[in-house]
Amino acid sequence: MKQKIKNLVIGAFTLILMINCLGLLNMNVNFVDSTDGNLYVNYLGGVNLSVGYCIRLDNNRAYVSSNDGIDIIDIQNPMAPTHIGLIDESIIGFDVRDNIVYTSNEDGLIIVNTSNANDPVTIGSVTSGQWGYSMRVNDTLVFSVGGGDMAIYDVSDLNNPLFVGDYTDTGRGNDIVIYGETAYYADPDEGLEVINVTDHTNPVKIRTVSNTLGAWDLYINDDQLFLGCHGLGLKVLDISNPTNPSIIRQFNDGGEVYGVCGNDTYIFLGDLQEGAEVLNHSNPTYLSEIASYTATPHDIEFNGNHIYLADQDNGFLLLELSPIQRTNTNGLNSINISLLIPIFGLIVILQIKSRRK
Repeated sequence: MKQKIKNLVIGAFTLILMINCLGLLNMNVNFVDSTDGNLYVNYLGGVNLSVGYCIRLDNNRAYVSSNDGIDIIDIQNPMAPTHIGLIDESIIGFDVRDNIVYTSNEDGLIIVNTSNANDPVTIGSVTSGQWGYSMRVNDTLVFSVGGGDMAIYDVSDLNNPLFVGDYTDTGRGNDIVIYGETAYYADPDEGLEVINVTDHTNPVKIRTVSNTLGAWDLYINDDQLFLGCHGLGLKVLDISNPTNPSIIRQFNDGGEVYGVCGNDTYIFLGDLQEGAEVLNHSNPTYLSEIASYTATPHDIEFNGNHIYLADQDNGFLLLELSPIQRTNTNGLNSINISLLIPIFGLIVILQIKSRRK
């Protein structure tokens, strides 16, 4: 009988360990009630860096600009992201396509081949005197914004990029997205600016959209533009007519929205004060928050069911959006000790008694 009891206790102990590892105890997550079912944001892994600013995804890698340069992280195993390289430049803004990083310093554009992440190689550059806070690749063009300027580069020849045109503004550009022949330029001082870039050598401003002060980061889905506004939440604009964009929805719970991304159903906000927030935007009349995760993101990306953060305090974080609520992946550190101590003690007592026989 005692042997059976001992086996039962050992089995219970093992079950608790399994439950903990499967993520059914002690959640490291914030959850907001949702009308479309329960979704959770779970921590999977991370890499400690200096302050993370901007993040881009490319070929199973995350690229994160930090105080050290651009850190290159292998994300093939979401539970164990691994730092594999560094572009050693003073950089905040950049974009990446097929292992080619487009970035800038105070002189102008720099093009870096990261096929060998351990040894990134600068393969092209051009002097324009314009520094990029944010950069976007659009076919064979690179658009760079920073200070009060937008610069346009032709990168059809990676080894010999060309400066082809610019646009000068009185404010400061924080982000840019190209949609058709129109550039949407986020200027926190002036608001969202709409610029015709049909002639790359001579961009022409169409208008500044009213009630968009604090404009910081942009994401476009079909004919809707999602605009993160510093201190003013998220504004959704109908841009089907680029000459007359109009605000159709808003979401504001305070905080500081620095990053915006999404898909056909969800919008992901990187909010320095509120953390990583997940909104459902499938309803054309309103936005609903369905889940969040406590962090301090400067930027956010999403792919599949994974959320990637460039974080002020943690550097790089890899999260998942899931109907399953997991535990903190630190494993044994999150076990409920109050359950384990008496079970372990009982096992020891039974072992001692069995040896005395």
